[in-house]
Amino acid sequence: MNLDHYRGSTASSSRGSLNSKPSSAAMSVSLLTDAAILAKYRDTAIKTNDASIQLSFAKYLLEIGDPLSTYEPVVEENNNNNNSSTDPAAALSPRPSSVGSNNSPPSSAPSSPATGPQDPKTGKKQLILEGVYWIDRLAKEGHPEAQFIRGTWYEEGMYLTKKNADKALRWYQSSSKGDYGPAHYKVAYFCEKKKDNNKAVMLYKKAAIHNDVPANHRLAMVYLYGDLGQSQNMKAGLQYLKRAASFATEAAPMAPYVLGLILSRDYSNQLKIPDDISFPDDGEALEWFRKSAQLGYGPANYKLGYCYEYGSLGCPIDPFLSIQHYERATMGGDGNGEAEMALSGWYLSGADNCFAADDRLAFHYASKAAEKNLPKAQYAMGYYHEVGISVPIDLEKAMEFYKRAAENGNMDAKKRLEEQSAKFTPLGHKNSIKRMKNGRNRGPKDGSCAIM
Repeated sequence: MNLDHYRGSTASSSRGSLNSKPSSAAMSVSLLTDAAILAKYRDTAIKTNDASIQLSFAKYLLEIGDPLSTYEPVVEENNNNNNSSTDPAAALSPRPSSVGSNNSPPSSAPSSPATGPQDPKTGKKQLILEGVYWIDRLAKEGHPEAQFIRGTWYEEGMYLTKKNADKALRWYQSSSKGDYGPAHYKVAYFCEKKKDNNKAVMLYKKAAIHNDVPANHRLAMVYLYGDLGQSQNMKAGLQYLKRAASFATEAAPMAPYVLGLILSRDYSNQLKIPDDISFPDDGEALEWFRKSAQLGYGPANYKLGYCYEYGSLGCPIDPFLSIQHYERATMGGDGNGEAEMALSGWYLSGADNCFAADDRLAFHYASKAAEKNLPKAQYAMGYYHEVGISVPIDLEKAMEFYKRAAENGNMDAKKRLEEQSAKFTPLGHKNSIKRMKNGRNRGPKDGSCAIM
């Protein structure tokens, strides 16, 4: 396994406070259907001087609204006109005086929040506008997390905000001045893009002190490989990686998986870690894979599916657990199609005393994997069309898939194209399935397709 894929900046894993799935769906339904409770929550936010309560209310309003809403007008910052009609909160009520901060980027003054009950059918727009009002207000008052949230909106184009990297950076810098960990990471990421490596490393370290997972992960790769002008220090790199793995979240689930790869010695030969720094430990590696899988990371679930299919890393062979993890891998982002191809193999062969073969599902998953240009899946689709698995025999289509697989480097497909005169037979197909079943009992398979 090549770790280079996990070597670069992990900016995509540093999610904003409001760019994730709602964590209180049941409560959301309750408040949406009980205007009195929502009004009381709103009243508390208006009357209190506690910024944390106001921020919590704002985040809640935006969770139950629609973060991808595209209705107009769009939020725009206007340094010359604080009463700009482009502010989407303008529809709520007359504006209060602007609340400014010398440490904050200039912005149009927000309107005060609506105080009436929300219509569950049409009130989501109003809830979003109200949430935007509170975030704007708190950000301009200098609240670091609110400033960070504004930065994420400009970076990702959320909550009626047009993408603007420069404005995003200014908000992140303001938040970083307030010592907000995730903001340190974001500013470091922008510094790295601008090749200001020393400042990037300094800010990554400041973020790491706050247990920011992407920052610890990035520093791990920096020291493991000697990136960003730093001397290679594998001991320090592993320390950062273990911190990232320990604090991993659903928004940043990769670090436990990478640590598992290192402990199981399943990584690129370009990175040779001496045993006195990190001794191989399959049992510990398995636990880290499990943690990453529980956080929903697709490659970790694929790894566990593989372990339960072939009995590696001390796992028993368990077809049901293998299939379960492969399916979770497809739901967690099986970008290369490996998990879908593994499912195709399971359903093609079936598992003795567990479940029968299912040609329809075998074809379905192979088709999904082939759409992702996985060469062995393209070869499998050629095989399925040639033999007639779940579809009528179609030699022309079979050869099309073989050609695609061969063009992508699959040696079995190249060989098949050279032997077009020798057709598969029903007996040959049975022997292929028998070899697949035996292969699962023998142990890990190589990179070629098991079919043949």
